[in-house]
Amino acid sequence: MRILSFSFETTLQFSDPVSEHSFVLRCLPKSCASQTVLDSQIIITPHTTVAAQVDGFGNLLQVGRIAEPHSEFNFISSGMVVVDTENCSAEPAHPMFLRDSSFAATSGAIRTFAADALRVACNAPAWDKAMKLSHALHEHLSYKPGATDVSTTAAEAFELGCGVCQDYAHILIAACRTEGICARYVNGLIVGEGATHAWVEVHDGDHWRGIDPTHDCAVTDEYIALSRGRDFSDCAIESGVFRGGAQQSQNVIVHVVDQASRL
Repeated sequence: MRILSFSFETTLQFSDPVSEHSFVLRCLPKSCASQTVLDSQIIITPHTTVAAQVDGFGNLLQVGRIAEPHSEFNFISSGMVVVDTENCSAEPAHPMFLRDSSFAATSGAIRTFAADALRVACNAPAWDKAMKLSHALHEHLSYKPGATDVSTTAAEAFELGCGVCQDYAHILIAACRTEGICARYVNGLIVGEGATHAWVEVHDGDHWRGIDPTHDCAVTDEYIALSRGRDFSDCAIESGVFRGGAQQSQNVIVHVVDQASRL
């Protein structure tokens, strides 16, 4: 068990003023069996009224609209969370987490990769299989920022042989599903990271358990989950539409601190 404090700031800058800006944010954690939110808050600039909602996956949403012209959009979420990954409750897995999804669809190459990785572990439990797939993926893929973007699919990243945490997660999800293992995407924060992070949860028959394929390890109490879904398309931290032909750039700053390190 760990007590983690977090601060997560995102700034969108527009080349020209935009208006009628409608947005949806998934930037606040929710309490569940493995994490308890002690405190959380969000500040949005320009100031606007925000409605707290919940999507179909149970993720917390902050939904708002800024009608006036603006050249910058900023939101800061912060808080404190108790994380205890050992305290996971039994729950069934929905069949949708066995099916292909837009970013985590399998391919012939991924199916062959998964079958080869599990050739000597075909009768192993789901968790053991998923860990073997993570080990094999970690050897196959190279971490390379800028080689992919948010629209890159699992098949495309696998063919490239490189990518970032989102790509590692999508490929592992696709490989697990092709082997009959329910898997879902998690977007969140991790101690020591300067940006958001993505990992995978697989269903072991009774519980959802986390694997971080980028670091090739089981998820520990140093991770804060913000959203879960079939793939990135269900878990985007920020999405929206606005009126105007502006180009936009994004800057993200994340600080996650284990409070025990301050003692």
